[in-house]
Amino acid sequence: MKEECPLCGAESELHCVPYEIPFFGEIMIFTTVCASCGFRATEVMVLSEEKRGRCEMVVSSAEDVNAIVVRSSSGTIEIPELGVSVEPKSGEAFISTVEGVLKRVENVVKMLSKDGKSKKRADEVLKQIEEIKSGKASMTLIIDDPTGNSAIIPDKLFFEKEIITE
Repeated sequence: MKEECPLCGAESELHCVPYEIPFFGEIMIFTTVCASCGFRATEVMVLSEEKRGRCEMVVSSAEDVNAIVVRSSSGTIEIPELGVSVEPKSGEAFISTVEGVLKRVENVVKMLSKDGKSKKRADEVLKQIEEIKSGKASMTLIIDDPTGNSAIIPDKLFFEKEIITE
């Protein structure tokens, strides 16, 4: 489908892809791409009726970082142990893993760690992230989503479901 780019006004492409996520249900992934200015936006919409407002997972092993994370553009991510809260931005939905979420946090921390005071705190947070990814430390991943369109799916459950249904 075609639509107008919200940044430059040029004609952009809108792609819609249905997808089934085990333990979550049917979703529709909308992606807008503007060839003129490079604008990209992704939105994930849950098509099933089940609503989840808040989901939590304690990440305490190296295997836990493989859990699937579905965050809609209205979901806020919190990691209390790191002092991290990621507020939603319009069009910034994603499907990733816990490790992918930690990588996003790492990138922001590295970008913000330019001066002396924040460099020390940034180094502490980056060390904590490495310890979490290797299973030497734990954290709680929380997604609070008023629309219920976000989820955390433990890796074990995802693969058990895949094996059982095939």
